[in-house]
Amino acid sequence: MKGTYKFFFAALMFAMIFSVSTVTFADGSANELITKIERDTYGVEQEGALLPRINQLEKDYSGKNLPENMNTRIEALYTILYDNSAAPCIISKINAMEWNLEHEVRGGGVESRLQHLEKKILGEEAQGTFIERVRELIIASFGSENIPMAEMQLPADTLIKVEIVDNVNTRTAQVGDKIRFRVIEDVVIDGSLVFAKGLYGYGEISSVTKATDWGRNGKLVVDFHALTGIDGQEIETYVGDAATSMMAENKMVMGGALVGLNLSEEWNKDFVFGKNVDVPSESQLYIQTKFDTAVYALKGGRGTLTIAKKSDNISTEDLNNFEELE
Repeated sequence: MKGTYKFFFAALMFAMIFSVSTVTFADGSANELITKIERDTYGVEQEGALLPRINQLEKDYSGKNLPENMNTRIEALYTILYDNSAAPCIISKINAMEWNLEHEVRGGGVESRLQHLEKKILGEEAQGTFIERVRELIIASFGSENIPMAEMQLPADTLIKVEIVDNVNTRTAQVGDKIRFRVIEDVVIDGSLVFAKGLYGYGEISSVTKATDWGRNGKLVVDFHALTGIDGQEIETYVGDAATSMMAENKMVMGGALVGLNLSEEWNKDFVFGKNVDVPSESQLYIQTKFDTAVYALKGGRGTLTIAKKSDNISTEDLNNFEELE
């Protein structure tokens, strides 16, 4: 518990010194941030007033509540889950362990993901705080507390092969509807894994035309806004020339339908006059990164990393510069 609380205190100090509020509270209210943290922790938003929810999150992650103002406490939680500046964040660690174990990222909340990893690696669900459990799993997975992740530059227009998660039909679709998609092939650059199979992204329907009885075809356009990398950060994406060329080359008719493209003669067989566009789940397409982006990638992404033997002794020496709060 001592090492866990030092870790949480380190996150608090990082939040205070480096003004994480410029990153977090510029992007949403305290309630919006707690909701995001809860969904990524438990899978769903929790009910009730804000302060008890913060208390519960802190107890689950560190075992104790911090004696600071509410905003600073939210910043510390946010830093632990999402910020890779000082060390890989909780989300990136779990992503890396899942890929290391099954070569696919499962997604969902931290709580259920830890349970799955513990049963697969340790044989049973562990006790303790989330931070303690993550540390023990890392040692079992990688042989030490250090995950082999390093910062690199992700080039703009890097291609990613994805599939949509839900059916899309112009008969029922509305502008503004959210579209989920996920990676179906790992993206490895210079031997480091940037996007892992199973990582999710989101898009939004920007235009939809319904079919009519007098012969007008249905048509829709989806903007594929962002995709989560192995390091947990959202990376801006879109469908540009490189992606459309790959879809045409691979005759991805259904994927093309999502961005308003007529990619081949097969279109005439599937989309006749006066018919709505019906794109089923698992329809594949290509998207591409929008900008050059600094990311953290998992080294050795082309091979299977070794699962190490479970360790009974967990070191906390990397946190010994932080004194435990009484």
